[in-house]
Amino acid sequence: MVGSIGEILLAIALIILLAGVLRWTFGRGPQGALPDETGDLGLLETVAVVPTREAADLLVAKLAREKVRVTLSHGVEGWRLLAFPGDADDARVVLRGT
Repeated sequence: MVGSIGEILLAIALIILLAGVLRWTFGRGPQGALPDETGDLGLLETVAVVPTREAADLLVAKLAREKVRVTLSHGVEGWRLLAFPGDADDARVVLRGT
């Protein structure tokens, strides 16, 4: 036999204890960055704010065609298009033509 009942129960108890400790340590949920006074999130800069998801998706698609990477964030004021500083100026130039 592979192991006695006591050894199997001990192994299960240790796995449950380890899972509990890991959940207590890391299980606080997502701790995303909070926007500063200008609305920027960490390294990301806001390049545009639009009221609807559809408008944001259209702008993201336009920027993607120009090879400018952005991400979306939803806030109280609407949908924010965020870019890293190296892409932010390019994104603003492309969006000015919209």
